[in-house]
Amino acid sequence: MKAVRTLFLMVLLLGAASVYSQAENVAFLRVSIPFNFTVDNQQLPAGDYTVSESELNPQSVIWLHSADGQHVAVVPTHQTFMLAPAAHAELIFQHSGSEYFLSQIWTSGQTSGRELVLRDRAKELSQNNSAGDDSTVLAGASF
Repeated sequence: MKAVRTLFLMVLLLGAASVYSQAENVAFLRVSIPFNFTVDNQQLPAGDYTVSESELNPQSVIWLHSADGQHVAVVPTHQTFMLAPAAHAELIFQHSGSEYFLSQIWTSGQTSGRELVLRDRAKELSQNNSAGDDSTVLAGASF
């Protein structure tokens, strides 16, 4: 009986894994970022990126893919809201000195956006009262 239960559990897990691996990412922004930046403790170089969402978790995970295919970041997010719809698609970065941290993603015409959880280095800078501010990069949304 225990062997049957274990086998059944393995089949369920394999089925769930195959469904998850077949899920596609849906691109919703293309953007050119003119500086090196950090997202979820991962350093990424300046360049062209595609921002995608997972079909399985569209409100909780985004993917950043560099145009050259060399860099990929999978980032947890949560929804954030504003009163008026965003005039432009934009990525918002917090920065201190020469360090930039992706913090929000907004799409044109929407009142809801994505907010990223700031990780270790960004928290460290904010706790040390380092001079920091927000820098907005407008995304040239091609779709």
